[in-house]
Amino acid sequence: MKNFTRCYFVIVFVCVLFLTVGAIAAPYQVTFETTDCNGDTGFVTVAIDEIFKVQSAGCSDSTGTQLKQMLIHNGSGSYNAYTLTEEESKNVRQEIKDYMASRRKLLDRSNAVIVQPE
Repeated sequence: MKNFTRCYFVIVFVCVLFLTVGAIAAPYQVTFETTDCNGDTGFVTVAIDEIFKVQSAGCSDSTGTQLKQMLIHNGSGSYNAYTLTEEESKNVRQEIKDYMASRRKLLDRSNAVIVQPE
């Protein structure tokens, strides 16, 4: 029975380790509402490390609010462009800033030792 219990704990430990490493390795994603120049809306989820920049879209929505355009790397050397309101653009930027701050705090509180090869 001792061998079974030890084997069980080893399996659980390995599973938790893989889940933790997978969660750390996965890029943080943000979901935001898109608004086209013609007023159509939708949602998109992107990894924050794929966001290239936010710029003026050169148009406004049905209420007259100027829209922003977010360029996202698509992996083939070009970008996908999504239009969103100024408010939604601010929300995305704030979510990214909050994520970076929480990661910084996590690293500051970590007891990990980083060893660099010579």
